[in-house]
Amino acid sequence: MTFIALVSCGGGGDSSSSSSSSTPASTISLATPAGTQCANDFSNTDAFGNIPFVVKLPINASSWGCLVVDKANNQPVYSGSQSVRFEVRPGDCSAAASFNDCVNDRSRWEIFQNRNTSTAGQIITYEYAIYIPAQTQIQPTPKNGGYPQTILTQVTWECLTRNQCSGLGTDGFGGLAFLKIDYTGTLSLETFKDFNWTANPRLVIDTNPYNKWIKFRYVIKSTTASDGYIQIYVNDKLVINETRATLPNSNAFDTLAVGIYNSNISFAAQPWQTQVVYFDGFSTSVTGF
Repeated sequence: MTFIALVSCGGGGDSSSSSSSSTPASTISLATPAGTQCANDFSNTDAFGNIPFVVKLPINASSWGCLVVDKANNQPVYSGSQSVRFEVRPGDCSAAASFNDCVNDRSRWEIFQNRNTSTAGQIITYEYAIYIPAQTQIQPTPKNGGYPQTILTQVTWECLTRNQCSGLGTDGFGGLAFLKIDYTGTLSLETFKDFNWTANPRLVIDTNPYNKWIKFRYVIKSTTASDGYIQIYVNDKLVINETRATLPNSNAFDTLAVGIYNSNISFAAQPWQTQVVYFDGFSTSVTGF
């Protein structure tokens, strides 16, 4: 059974959980600031909390794409003194051994929690806050008949080896929930009904998400059984509560990726512009059931 509740969504959003340590929006510059490249700073608990992130596509990844930045340098921070800043410029693309964005109509700078064991039997909680500074164009308008997409969070399932999930998702990988932003600036959540990319209607979170921190919490009962669930809270309010299997088999795992990920980039009717997004307040916890 799937139940989706709309609680204080849309409009201007609810920024009540924003930290008092945040830098005022009027002082945020989109110019690339000084910072430490994420790949050199993943042990930094101020920036990344207790989540063991790695770079999604490290081959030819830009040096500016993911930086740990400082409140003292006039950067927005949700908690502590540092946050994580993502920047994707037009023409940026990178690759991994198994996938190349440069030849697949994509661009991104993402980090993710790398796993090599099943999460079956776990209840996993992820938390973070996101800050999207006002920018002229977070995504270009689409061409007729085609739509680019920009994803800022992926909560996904994945098989330890591709042959364990033959015929499911895309080579043993698929989505549970995506946080997206479109050319109108609307921030929304999209979940999926099964393990083959059947999407539910999008849930609008905020039609004007700029220049404020928005907090997200994802709670996943990781199981092949029908009593699994994914719950999503926005600014501590439950907005999605779906009861469903969250693993295709007991050898698979659920995980998190964040950053900026663009697909179908050739479907844009206008040139892409530089995109900037910040994350902070990361944490994760695991309990059994």
